[in-house]
Amino acid sequence: MKQKQAWLMLAAFTVLLSACSGNNEGASGKQGDGQGTVATGVKADPFRISSPIEVTTFKSVSAGAKLPAGDTVESNQYMKYIADKTNINFKILWYASGPDYDQKMKLAVASNDLPDMMIVNEQMFLSLAEANQIEDLSKVYEQYASPLTKELYASTGNKALEKATYKGKLMGIPNISVQADAASMAWIRKDWMDKLGLQPPKTVDDVISIAKAFVERDPDGNGKADTIGLAGSEGSLSVPFKAQRIDFKGFFQAFNAYPSNWIKDSSGKVVYASTLPETKQALGKLREMYASGLIDKEFALRKDPNQVVIGGKAGIFFGPWWSGGLIADAIKNDPKVDFVPYLIPDAKGTVNTLMLPVSNLYIVVKKGMKHPEAAMVYANTFIAAQRKADPDALKLDFTVSAEYWPIGNATYDYADAVERKSDTLKKALNGQTKPEELSPEMKELYDKAMRDKANPKADLKDWSGYYGYTAPADLLKSNMNKIYSEYTAVTKTMERKWANLQKLEKETFFKIVMGEQPLEAFDTFVTDWKAQGGDEITKEVADEIAKVKK
Repeated sequence: MKQKQAWLMLAAFTVLLSACSGNNEGASGKQGDGQGTVATGVKADPFRISSPIEVTTFKSVSAGAKLPAGDTVESNQYMKYIADKTNINFKILWYASGPDYDQKMKLAVASNDLPDMMIVNEQMFLSLAEANQIEDLSKVYEQYASPLTKELYASTGNKALEKATYKGKLMGIPNISVQADAASMAWIRKDWMDKLGLQPPKTVDDVISIAKAFVERDPDGNGKADTIGLAGSEGSLSVPFKAQRIDFKGFFQAFNAYPSNWIKDSSGKVVYASTLPETKQALGKLREMYASGLIDKEFALRKDPNQVVIGGKAGIFFGPWWSGGLIADAIKNDPKVDFVPYLIPDAKGTVNTLMLPVSNLYIVVKKGMKHPEAAMVYANTFIAAQRKADPDALKLDFTVSAEYWPIGNATYDYADAVERKSDTLKKALNGQTKPEELSPEMKELYDKAMRDKANPKADLKDWSGYYGYTAPADLLKSNMNKIYSEYTAVTKTMERKWANLQKLEKETFFKIVMGEQPLEAFDTFVTDWKAQGGDEITKEVADEIAKVKK
């Protein structure tokens, strides 16, 4: 962090020296006009280039995306909005979908036939930075980033800018992921707990005890042994960045286990979490629960695991803060359904959460582009539109696919956006903020909450539309041990061997949990994983991390 501060001070000092020299041309090509220059130190307009410029790009467009009659990929409301606001006229050199786009992009990079500006994933970003094919945007950011843009990045603790920094230089403009989506909550039927006289869970053992009661004590009162303790899904035996509805992420984290992720061990060394003792311990507990009938017997095979919740059969599932829609579907079938969320701590009382990578997409500029500041001007304008900070953006038809914006369709928001909205909604409901002072988005949430207050759950769309910003969002404000994956790109050996290693992991974990192999099979898996490329990949991951930080 000290190196980062030193770099920022150096960048600012460089801009100051450049201002004194006054020998650089602006974006309009006129010396010292202060409107489009990166290095003069004169305050620049963060939303506009002084004279019209053309910027080339590539575009990924999904096969099913549609445009209004008369609009094209090259000419549509988003392209015109950007041109009017910024003086940047985008020229799309080519566009493609899915694998075709990926293949054409790789060929363009290999031949260094790049456009002026494009959006890339992390692996491509690191490759371009290492090959010196893209521009250093350090000074561009310092001079052109708008106050709102800087505020959004500050909400990440500047982790987003760190993700876009390669060898001390800001080489891209990163997106910002909303971190609330990482938390995995145990959603438990309170109506069943109340009926059976059960207390809310404080530990993972409590969750297991509740699941046992739900299976054995007929909480739905139909006289049949047909209730499910814990719902699961085919993807449950890994820990994703984003909490999924019907996963085991929150369960694993209660054992401080993060399978499928690269984390630091107790010595500070980067390791693959699927091979650690904590993962074995969590799998062992899941194995016991499955053998006792506490986990949905069909969890590995169900095409739609939501149905056991909607159908009123499952009493517990792990899922994100926004699970209200699923619960609303269950309430439609049975108005008595009452799921309540809980965060489940580990044995030490700590709530662990594997966070999302704060950034995974980056706007980059071709090395030598005449106007690199165009990237920041575009980003500022796009962010102001996406966050509805520009009144003119409200005139856009947002029913049209957002992928038709000139550069990608990434999210730029406060890292703690959900918690902020929760606080705003609470103040409005408590009368501390007047409804007319709310943003359009928050006014809509407020109106839903007020209608639901007057007639509880009469309109489940109203209820599910705002509920996530109440009790679930309050849980998000709890103290958590936030774990970040240390590596989220792909190494050379991963490209060749990762698919087979993942297959080995998935098959072994499922066989252990479902009782087809003993728990000791985990130790054999670790040995095989290391021998079949895992050790080689682990070394590459450490080398890649060290390379970025140099």
